Amino acid sequence: MKINFECKKCGRIFDCDIGDVSLPKNSDRPFFEKKIMCPTCGERSMDEVLLTELGQSQLTDATLDFEEDAVSDFGLYEGDCQGCNIFQPLNDLGLCEECAGKLERDLIRKRDWDYTISGYGLGSAEREEIRIKVIKEYGDKLELIAPDKPKMKKHKATKRKKKKAKNA
Repeated sequence: MKINFECKKCGRIFDCDIGDVSLPKNSDRPFFEKKIMCPTCGERSMDEVLLTELGQSQLTDATLDFEEDAVSDFGLYEGDCQGCNIFQPLNDLGLCEECAGKLERDLIRKRDWDYTISGYGLGSAEREEIRIKVIKEYGDKLELIAPDKPKMKKHKATKRKKKKAKNA
């Protein structure tokens, strides 16, 4: 299998045949059957190269067939959740599992179907059933998303001042 790398020493971007890829249980780094070889600098270690964007996609494709538990929505990395600010495993949006659920329910409440996972590929009647179920179980109040601010009505005096300025 070929993976696209960038050499940290010479800055060259190159494809390298690394053979089979495995994910050892005791390491967070992939193991390559063959050594990484920069055409300019020669043999390089994982610390001496960078995965390009293409290389990241190639490595992801190579490791997707591994254990189902290893690939999930949560635990991609750990950090402070964007919703509750608690250090824990996060998804690709930087949300913990609980806050990701709140976001999904908020999107369903707002009928923002373009961004929900639950509403993907469903008809409008099925989506509405999901919305009713969420409201019945969790209420209609937003949990994570800030509610839209109502538009302020312009004061009559302000309208008169603008009208006078326009006529003058």
